[in-house]
Amino acid sequence: MLTRIITGVVLAPIVVAAAWFSPDIAGVGLAIAATAVAAHEYLSMWSVKEVKPAFWFFLAWAVLAPVLARIDAAYLYPYLLATPAVSLGAFLLAPSRIPKAFAESAVTAMGALYVGLLMSAVVLIAMVDGWGGSGLLTLFAVVWLGDSAAYFGGKSLGRHKLHAKVSPKKTVEGSLFGLVGSVGGAFLIHAIFNTPLSSLELVLVGVLGGVAEQVGDLCESVLKRSVGVKDSGNVLPGHGGMLDRIDGLLFAAPIVYCFFVYCGS
Repeated sequence: MLTRIITGVVLAPIVVAAAWFSPDIAGVGLAIAATAVAAHEYLSMWSVKEVKPAFWFFLAWAVLAPVLARIDAAYLYPYLLATPAVSLGAFLLAPSRIPKAFAESAVTAMGALYVGLLMSAVVLIAMVDGWGGSGLLTLFAVVWLGDSAAYFGGKSLGRHKLHAKVSPKKTVEGSLFGLVGSVGGAFLIHAIFNTPLSSLELVLVGVLGGVAEQVGDLCESVLKRSVGVKDSGNVLPGHGGMLDRIDGLLFAAPIVYCFFVYCGS
């Protein structure tokens, strides 16, 4: 646990500073870099890693999504439509992989959408007019404080398993603590930066974002169990891989973005 805390203490100030002082450049840059690392981990868990040209092509395709979001959100629509065709059409250039095309095309398409497209929501948050750094910090607070509250609350008071087959250590009590932490995170950033959300909207973004964060965490655990790995990688000591660290953020970001666009005034 000490290693986990040290890693968080080192990385958190860097991410927060980037999000606050330069959300549209440094913040977006970190999001794109995180996408590259997480997509590499995701693809490495599947047999597509055996074919290096395909591996690097699909890695680049996943990273393309947040890059397009930085240029213009409208580009994400053709990207979304093209992804299934690209993932399946690529096997026309790799006849030896045709016996595995059914599974691998699904894997690569989902990787682009799961890692790349969902991370695009983080980039879009950084680009929302009038929010800037406070938008990203709200997202980070909802996710990080929720995750930390769930972790410590579950360790100290957890009794009832949340989903034993997926994540045996997670508890219902920890989950409830996590939601309280997520709501508290939304109110904390609002108190500091006076974000344009009402009290009800802050509660909603905390609860819905917190639920999405926890579901994202569980869903990544499903992926890892399906291929028999404990962590997606080892790039972050105490946390595992990048995908292990951002799994909840990927699910929470679209929820938070929708609040900023449709509820913020």
